[in-house]
Order: sequence, then structure tokens, then C-alpha cells
Amino acid sequence: MIYQGKARVPVREAVLHCAAIKTGQFKHMRPFQVFATINQWHTERGFKNGFGYHGLFMPDGQFYEGRPFEMIGAHVLGHNVGTLGFLLIESREITRMGVFDDYFTARQALALQARLRTMPGLQKVSGHNDYAPKLCPGFKVRSEDWL
Repeated sequence: MIYQGKARVPVREAVLHCAAIKTGQFKHMRPFQVFATINQWHTERGFKNGFGYHGLFMPDGQFYEGRPFEMIGAHVLGHNVGTLGFLLIESREITRMGVFDDYFTARQALALQARLRTMPGLQKVSGHNDYAPKLCPGFKVRSEDWL
């Protein structure tokens, strides 16, 4: 089991996100460059600890760590405690709700599934759009597809 914050709240849910970027904005960037860019955006927006996600998945399946899992994220207003936020870098701009394959790659799916399935105590996977009126992550997330 993963526990967050001073209160040691158990982590039982992962929330998936998209970067909401223009097509090709992160093309040819290494994971650290993407992380650094988003970290700068989050710092400019006043996020206390910068990068609000616990990690990001590149289109080629590479995973780059963000906040430590034991640190509360800044990824879903009102739903950060007891959750992990993962950012999927889309392969093309998200303009409407679709299915995973419309915006993300099979390599990302496999890397994300592998990571989620090794996390002790994780019971649910949701999308940012389950908690806010947003397209993010661009598809309807179902726990059974990921765990």
C-alpha cells in the first residue's frame, strides 16, 4: 500500500490526464524536457511543489517520474488526497471525446497498464473528466481496462 501526506492516507485510485497540447508541441522532446516544460507551467500557475502529477507517459511508452507517490498531487481539484495523477502525452491534439487509440499509442497503454498493475492497494482508475467538465484525458476511463 502507498500512503500519502502526514496523515498517511492510503492511495486507492489513479487519475489519468492528457497534456492538452497543440499537435506536435512535444514532438522530438525527451521526457525530461517535457517534464521541465510542464513543471514551469505549473510553477507559473502557483503550484506549491511545481509539477502536479506523479509521472508522465510518453507516446513511446517511456515513464518519467514526477512527484513522489507519497506526496499529495495537484492534478484534480478536490481529489488529490489518496490518488496518483498520471499524465499521458498525447500523440495528436485532443479535440473531442474519443477512444484511447484516437490520441495515445499502444506502447503507452502497455506501459501504463504494467505500472498500474504493480501498485499495491490500487482499486480504481479514473479520468480527470470523471471529476471536472473537461475532455481530459480525451476518452472514458474504465478501471477494468487498466487493472
